[in-house]
Amino acid sequence: MIAIFLRKGSANAPIKSLPDGSVATILMSWVEYQQLVANRGDRTTPRLKYASGYLTLKVPTFKHGQLNAIVADLIVAVLNQQQRDYVRTTPVTLQIPEQAGIEPDHCFWISNWAAVSGKSRIDLATDPPPDVAVEVDVTNFTNIADYIPFEIPEVWLIRGDTLAIFALLPDGYDQADSSQFFPEVDVSNLYRQVISAVADGASPPRAIRSILST
Repeated sequence: MIAIFLRKGSANAPIKSLPDGSVATILMSWVEYQQLVANRGDRTTPRLKYASGYLTLKVPTFKHGQLNAIVADLIVAVLNQQQRDYVRTTPVTLQIPEQAGIEPDHCFWISNWAAVSGKSRIDLATDPPPDVAVEVDVTNFTNIADYIPFEIPEVWLIRGDTLAIFALLPDGYDQADSSQFFPEVDVSNLYRQVISAVADGASPPRAIRSILST
């Protein structure tokens, strides 16, 4: 991890020049964070996380993008195979006003898909949080505890060829053996198989199709 500490009020220009794989921490007020999010517009990088008066950001790498696409395509393939309804989005900024903001790599509404389908924005004061948030962590950017205020039932953490499922319990997140949303599917093993097939030369779509058809 490359940690870069920037002075308050000097964020915009240095952020634009951060190299791929960088992680930066900036002292910042909630108002300044909101301005930064607004000024970024439709750009998806850098990815932003805000808590306790600090903004942390990361500049994703090519490897991050590859793993991000693979896990999202795998989840979609399983959901489609099961003929289930869902809503997914990437990226999305989830916020608790004046407290925290976070941007998962992917969000899936599965049980609560109908509550958010067709909406142009998500307000956690009235809308349900996603059922599953996916984080691909190449630079040690992710801290599962950051998700506690958002009350997301499951956070799936990708590190290399490992998919770990963290379930929300009354006292925080704990690693689980399986997903409550895919009780009959070993998603961690499926992901591992796909990554192995890709390493052996298969394209990600072909690897997913082959593994789900067996």
